[in-house]
Order: sequence, then structure tokens, then C-alpha cells
Amino acid sequence: MEYTFSTRMKNGSVCLILAYKIGKKWKQKTKQGFRTQREARAYQTELLKQAEKEAGLTFDPTLKDISLRQFWPIFKRDREKELSYTSVVSYRACLKRLDPILDTPIKDLAVPMMLNQLNALPVAMATRNLTLRALKIILQHAVLYKIIPENPARIIKQISSREKQPLNAFTVKEVSEILSHFQGRKNRLHYVVLLIAARTGLRIGEILGLTWEAIDFRKNQIHVTQQWGQIGRGKYGLKPCKTSNSIRAVPGPAEVMEELSRWKKATPLQLTGLLFPPKGLHALTVNLNLWLRKNYGRSIHSFRHTFATLLLSKTGDINLVASVLGDTVAIVSKTYVNYTQDIRDKAAESVNDLYSFS
Repeated sequence: MEYTFSTRMKNGSVCLILAYKIGKKWKQKTKQGFRTQREARAYQTELLKQAEKEAGLTFDPTLKDISLRQFWPIFKRDREKELSYTSVVSYRACLKRLDPILDTPIKDLAVPMMLNQLNALPVAMATRNLTLRALKIILQHAVLYKIIPENPARIIKQISSREKQPLNAFTVKEVSEILSHFQGRKNRLHYVVLLIAARTGLRIGEILGLTWEAIDFRKNQIHVTQQWGQIGRGKYGLKPCKTSNSIRAVPGPAEVMEELSRWKKATPLQLTGLLFPPKGLHALTVNLNLWLRKNYGRSIHSFRHTFATLLLSKTGDINLVASVLGDTVAIVSKTYVNYTQDIRDKAAESVNDLYSFS
């Protein structure tokens, strides 16, 4: 923000004048009644503070013209304790896509400028929306520093496609084929992991992060309290769940609990308490995904979609599915929109026939 001080004589005393610029508009703040120029200059700091409070913007010369590229280290420093390593990496990647505007002062970023850059990105719609979301979060942090009065990206809407996106789920037959393929293999680890994925809908990170304390054989429940994933450059280990909703207890089908019981008896107990040996878990995930993509064009995460659609079709209860998946109702409804619309249609039919007695 630009500002200048000047003085003039008024009614026999010195008047201090502060002219400051907010956006493209110049404003003025004055204080009169000083006996000398020196006395007026001594009041400059106080007048700046008053203007800063009213404008809601910083007068810090190191921040007033800061760009997104320069602000990134500040954002990273402030937020990396609450964000996962993968989230920080994702935000950095999103910023890199916006390279042509990274050196523009944040206070000069306008909606058309950001929109043009987003629309020019040669990426999928989901990646473009992810970039927009990251931009909004980083600019909102700039608001906290009073670099800008409000987030200019707030009015930019997520890009939506009129075309229905196909859900990348396996068929019941495909799930049976995959499990049968791995069941007779020497390395039973792959089978156990895929069985849990197919029968519980857990994310792969949640499966690999399970401990024996999380398996309740008496109640046939699996407690999700952590996950396995990337925690640093080339480093993998335990980390918090994706969201607070992800901390949950899910039903353990008899087939899964019986297999886990056999696995516990057949494998050495890990010092970490984990179900699976920590060494090689990342390689296991990579290898399984490579095999699934080669043979079925999908990934391990597709088991989660299959589980969700089957449970949703069976129960018609979106809240139940959201609870088991560890997602919000909004996310479940959006992801499985075709299925939830079927449920709404069935509900409409039921309402129409509610008082039909024959």
C-alpha cells in the first residue's frame, strides 16, 4: 500500500496529513493542532496505525507488494503443522501451474487475471478445480496478514461439467475374479489387503495403518484412527486420518474377520503393532495399482467406490454410507449422484403411495 505524509498550517497550528492508497483509490486522514512540525512528525506512527485499522490493511513495506511466489514460504511456515505433507506438496504444485501470475503483487490480482490463467491450464477439470481451491486458501491467508482486504478469488466458482462423470468402480464379478486371483498366491499379504478394501470400503492408507488393537474380534468391528502414507520426501509412515470424519468404527464382515484371525496366527507380531510389516508397504501399493490398472484399468481406490455403491443400493441410506466411509453426506451425495437420485426417485414414489390403502 502506498502512503505519503505532508503538513500545512491551519488556524494557526500544524496539520498532519496522511494520504494512503487502497486498491486504486486514494484516501486521506488528518490530525491538526500541533504546535511544531517536529510534534506533528512524532504523531505519524499513530496516524498510520489508525489508518491501518480502518483500512484493514498492512503498512508493512515487506508485505504491501508481496507476490504469491514470495508469500508461499510464509503460508507454508504457518500451515505446515496442520497440513499433511502431501497437502503441502499439492498446494505447491497448484501454485506452479499459475506461474504467469506468481510474481504479480497479491494486491493487484484481479478476477479476470486469475480466471484467464485457470482457463488456460491444459489439465483435467478436477485438477483445475483443485488449483482454484488451493489459490482461494492461500489468498485467504493473505487476508489474515492484511495484505488484501478480502479474497478476490472467492467469487470464482468451481468448474462443473454437464456431462456425467463415470464412476470408476468394479463390478461384483470383477471383485470376485481379483480376489480369486490373489487368494491362491504364495504372498497372502496382497489378498488380505484387497479383501479388506473390497469388503469394508476403507482407503488403502487406512488399511495399511491398522493395528491389532484396532481389530475388535468380539464385536466384529474395525476401528480407524490413523493412516499410512507419505510424511516427507521419500518417507512413509503413520499420520493422522484424512479428516475428523475418517475416525470411525466400521463393521467387520465375517469373511474379513476370519481371514484376519488366520493372518494374525500365521505372521510374526510387529513391534509397531501394525497388521502388516511397515517395510515395503509403499511398494505393495504401487505394485497392486500397476496390476489392477493393467488388467482392469482401475486402482485400489475403485474397491471403495464398489463398496459404496453396493451399500447405497442395498440400504438406500446416504447417512449410513457416509458414516461407514468416513465422508460427509455432501461428498457421498455428489460422488454417487446417480445412485442418490435413484433413492430420491424411490422416496418420491413411496411418498405418493404413503396413504394409499387397498
